[in-house]
Amino acid sequence: MNLPLSKELTIPGFQKVIRFEVPSLHLLGFIAIHNTLRGPALGGTRLWHYQDESLALKDVLRLAEGMTYKAAAAQLPLGGGKAVIIGNPNLKSYDFFKAYGHYVDSLQGQYITAEDVNTNTDDMEAILQSTRYVVGRKGQAGNPSPWTALGAFKGIQSSIQYVWQNRPMSQCTFAIQGVGSTGLEVLHHLVKSGATSIVIADINQNNLLQAKKDYPWIKVVAPDQLIFQEVDVLVPCALGGILDQSSIPKIKAKIIAGTANNLLANYDTDHHLIHRQGILLAPDFIINAGGLIQVSKEVTKETEAQTLHRMEQIGSRLISIYQLAEAKNISTFEAAMRYAQQYLK
Repeated sequence: MNLPLSKELTIPGFQKVIRFEVPSLHLLGFIAIHNTLRGPALGGTRLWHYQDESLALKDVLRLAEGMTYKAAAAQLPLGGGKAVIIGNPNLKSYDFFKAYGHYVDSLQGQYITAEDVNTNTDDMEAILQSTRYVVGRKGQAGNPSPWTALGAFKGIQSSIQYVWQNRPMSQCTFAIQGVGSTGLEVLHHLVKSGATSIVIADINQNNLLQAKKDYPWIKVVAPDQLIFQEVDVLVPCALGGILDQSSIPKIKAKIIAGTANNLLANYDTDHHLIHRQGILLAPDFIINAGGLIQVSKEVTKETEAQTLHRMEQIGSRLISIYQLAEAKNISTFEAAMRYAQQYLK
């Protein structure tokens, strides 16, 4: 396929960032490789209706950096990278992703892609026609969402244990922001564990209808009110950037633990606010590593048993991070960064 050339951008702190565009297919986006010290950069391809290119570039950089720490903390032989495509998810096509696959392939294995927001296993199959550097395929690791949710559920259990010792899930209250592919799975786990007091919100009405169909008793609130609910555990499973200087003081939950990436709007200040407010934050790149662990086995060739063992370690890893934060009187985010950075030396 004869495609327009991509343009490499110089971004301090990143190994490689490219911008690609195929106007005839309405294909426009970025691939960012943050760090390959531990191995090739693995991270999903996100399709989102960004308002402009600057927002898409900002997102891909934050996501790629987060993947570096996620892989390092999970002690996987992988680096951090991510891709974002600007566009309408309803207009994607086979040719769209087949063309995108050529740009992934041009990086010669430095970046391996997988599915993310608004991309799925069918899209990965289309990418596979142009490059072998894609995981999360049908018949292989598959859709990572259930595994992201499972790891997050393990993390929620450990967080509750850390705060309230032997308090059962049936006595805890939850608010889930986003009940899409991962949020709905988290909801299933919570209900199966005995939770009966759950509030949800989503901008997608179809997601809400599915959740209400499964659990008619569940309470639905407006998306802009979800994170301020008076609950024990806030479970963010949508997009990031929801924790900032405006929202944090109004949060009533004792624990924040979910699947969303990049919860902090500002990495320099927001985690300190959460710490001072006495909220236990499960750092996103620790608690949501289940999906990465699952798809990484296509690269590492680990067995199912080894993968499940890594999944189980998410909860105990969080406990270690909470203990470090308490001992040093630092935020859990700062403790998680220290934990991950020891594996990047």
